[in-house]
Amino acid sequence: MVYLDVREGVSGDMLLSALLGLLDEKDRAEAVARLDKGATSMGLRFNIIEMADFGDVGLGISYTGTEPSWRSLELDKALSLMSRIQGDYGSESETAKEILMAIFAAEAEAHGETTESVHLHEIGRPEGILNIAGIGLVADQLKRREKGRFQCSTITIGRGTVVISHGVIRVPAPASKILLRGLVHEEGTIPGERATPTGIAALKVLCRHQTSKLPKNPVRRSVGFGTKRFGGRLGRVVAYSTSSLTN
Repeated sequence: MVYLDVREGVSGDMLLSALLGLLDEKDRAEAVARLDKGATSMGLRFNIIEMADFGDVGLGISYTGTEPSWRSLELDKALSLMSRIQGDYGSESETAKEILMAIFAAEAEAHGETTESVHLHEIGRPEGILNIAGIGLVADQLKRREKGRFQCSTITIGRGTVVISHGVIRVPAPASKILLRGLVHEEGTIPGERATPTGIAALKVLCRHQTSKLPKNPVRRSVGFGTKRFGGRLGRVVAYSTSSLTN
C-alpha cells in the first residue's frame, strides 16, 4: 500500500522525509513533535522544512545542536539509545530495531567480526540512530493506517568512490554490498554513493516486493529530499500511498 521510488537513491533522511510526507497534517504534526522530543533528549533539535528542486516540492529534515560526544557506537549502546529514543516517542517499534540489527550484522560480516564487537561510525552518530528510530515510528503509523505492505522500485546505488571514516572506498561500501543481497539494484550513470547502508537496510526490512511499475492513481505522493546533489539534482525518495499493490 506504500510504494517507494528509490531510482534516485535512498538514505535515512530521504526516506524519513518521504514517509512523513505521506501522513496527513494532524498525524505529521504529532510525529514531528515526537521526533523533536527524541532529538531533544540527545541535545539536538529536529528540523523539517518544505523544499523545491527541479519541479518537485517535498520535505527535508536536519538536526541542529551540539556535536556528539562519541564517534563510534557498539551494539549494546546502540540498543540502549534506541530504547531511550523510543521511550521518548511512546513507541516500541520492532521495525527500527530490525533495521539497526541488519546494519550491525552487515558491518560485522564486512569486518570479519561479531555484532557485539563491531562499531558503527557515521551511522552510529546521534542523527543516524534518530533517523532509524524515526523511520520505524512513521513506517508503523503508515502500516496501521494503510493496513498493507511496503514495496519499492529498483535501487540506484551510484558508482565511483565515497569517503568514510575508513578512508576512500568504492561504491557500494562493503556493508552496503552485503545488505543489497536479494535486492534488485543498479549503479546508474551518476557518480557518488546514492544508497547508504541505513537506506538499504530500511528497504530490506520494510519491503517484501520490488517492482518497476509505478502505482496508478495514487492516493498521495510525497518527496523526501536529501542534502547531497548528484548530477545537479538533490537526492530524493518519492513515496506513494496507493489503494492497491502494483503487480
